[in-house]
Amino acid sequence: MHRVNKKLLIAALLLVGCAHEAAVRPDGQLPVSEFSQASQVGKVADAEWWKSFNDPVLNDLVERAIKANPDLAIAQAHWREARANVAAVNSQLLPRVDAQASYQSTRTSANTGRDFPGMPRRFDTLTVGGQVNWEIDLWDKNKLNSESAVAEAVAAGYSVENAKVSLIAEVARLWFAVQSARIDAECLSDEFKARYREMEIIEKAVNAGLLSTDPLSSVQLAAAQAKLDESNAARRLAAYETALRALIGAPQSEKITTTAPQKTKKDRPSFSAGIPSQLLLSRPDLAAASARLDAAMSREGAARTDFYPTVTLNGQLGWQADPASKIGRGSSGFWSLMPSVDIPLFDGDRREAQLEVARSRIDSAGAEWRKAVINAFREVEVTLVDIKELEVEVKLAERVLEAVTQRLENAKKRFAVGVADEREVVIATRDLALARRTHADLEFEICQATVRLATATGGGWKK
Repeated sequence: MHRVNKKLLIAALLLVGCAHEAAVRPDGQLPVSEFSQASQVGKVADAEWWKSFNDPVLNDLVERAIKANPDLAIAQAHWREARANVAAVNSQLLPRVDAQASYQSTRTSANTGRDFPGMPRRFDTLTVGGQVNWEIDLWDKNKLNSESAVAEAVAAGYSVENAKVSLIAEVARLWFAVQSARIDAECLSDEFKARYREMEIIEKAVNAGLLSTDPLSSVQLAAAQAKLDESNAARRLAAYETALRALIGAPQSEKITTTAPQKTKKDRPSFSAGIPSQLLLSRPDLAAASARLDAAMSREGAARTDFYPTVTLNGQLGWQADPASKIGRGSSGFWSLMPSVDIPLFDGDRREAQLEVARSRIDSAGAEWRKAVINAFREVEVTLVDIKELEVEVKLAERVLEAVTQRLENAKKRFAVGVADEREVVIATRDLALARRTHADLEFEICQATVRLATATGGGWKK
């Protein structure tokens, strides 16, 4: 019978672990070398970009949201949890030392046949000492687990910054939506009053036999639609205000007001999109996705080390004596040192499955990172197009508003000298309300697009 060569057996077991090659980190390339739309003249949004709107109410809302928003508090709690987990995982790199103390009192039976003359039947044993357990990290398993925990903590920190950037953007978006809805409600109220007055004028003419009933039914329908639009505007305003109060942690009974007059024309900063290569370093969500990919890579490395033997050192040191008064004497001391090696042989493919899980998570994390990069560039591209087109629309709306305002002034003068009737003034008033509403909607829409551009370029965050 041939004897098994121990050296060959050990070498074969080690080669089992070497048979699994390390996973390759997924490649990430810039989707574009430059943005298709020319960026605006100006600088990339800084860390306090919202102050560029020169809106004291917005500044106050942002400050309150940062202090009281629950989503941001949740992200910060997850970050603290991740940092605590780093400390817990790092403890595996060090030996574990435990102090031990025990007392045992035993009395043997005289009817067991073990009662020998001169031998006491009672024993009182006191043991005091310590124990050390240390898994030697030969294959860097604990080190890789530590690196994974650190990467997860870094990702959690970036997620806090991303939550903050998103929160500020949402506050600004809702505040502009509230202002737009307030002007909408005001304009629709003016439009309803004008249409109602027009209905009264035509109704009087119909009753006097000067007009047929057809124009009356049309203006009645228009007045009813104007009232319905006014009601819908009030509902939209209430919804925006409710959402904004929830975002800043304010009670729903609080009124969000401003002492400054409601302006249609807003102070709007002009932000640049920068260059594509800067975008990867300017967004916390991309940094978080990259850190999660780092964590997945480290976990895969730790999963590969499970195929190698585990070496553990166990040691004990202390005193044991009966009676207890002899504790501490040289003769009562004891110690033991027991190194052990665990060599994996068969586990029903558990380690293979765990390695496959780790590698699938690398693929998932890599795909999440590529998705985040693609979405980042898409957001910038779409927002640049929105701003470009909205700037043209705002200029057209301004010219329409100027023309309708002048038309109303002329109608009032003509009516005052008796050249025009009241209906001409009413129609001009109605058209002015529509022009104001259109202009305000576009002004606040381009403000929101500016907010989206600031957020898409990282909100002033720097890695």
